[in-house]
Amino acid sequence: MTQKIFWQNPYLTELSTTVTSVQGNKITVKETIFYAFSGGQESDYGSICNYPVLEAKKEGKKIFYTLDENHLLKVGGTVKMIIDWERRYKLMRLHFAAEVVLELICQQFLDIVKIGAHIASDKARIDFSWHENLAPYLPSVQQAAQNIIDADQEIISAFSDGINERRY
Repeated sequence: MTQKIFWQNPYLTELSTTVTSVQGNKITVKETIFYAFSGGQESDYGSICNYPVLEAKKEGKKIFYTLDENHLLKVGGTVKMIIDWERRYKLMRLHFAAEVVLELICQQFLDIVKIGAHIASDKARIDFSWHENLAPYLPSVQQAAQNIIDADQEIISAFSDGINERRY
């Protein structure tokens, strides 16, 4: 299992860690600051030991990083991870905004079903299954979201299911 430091400190942009496996151009590390594609949110960009991370993919509780074929990393080696902070911060902000909208919609429409989502660095989308167009309700949802943001409350994130790594 990869220790996910980004859950403890999402503002950390650099980390020294140890390579735990190498399978061709895919590696794993002991701990990570790279968020891997999961739950509709795109992964972080950045580098490991100056090699660009081509993909960060979650499989179970491990995260596999795809690097260039010609990397020279070895199991047990110490590497420095660096994430693209500008992208990470945009993803964090849009993820939070999407979560606020999701909660407000679910409170207003008790039987609505979320069927998908996508969070990129430039936009976020949540897909719902509902029997009518939600567009007429969006101005009130937008105002309610703005009220939450303007309240400037502390954002609290924790595990709702630690074993399965589900968070709120």
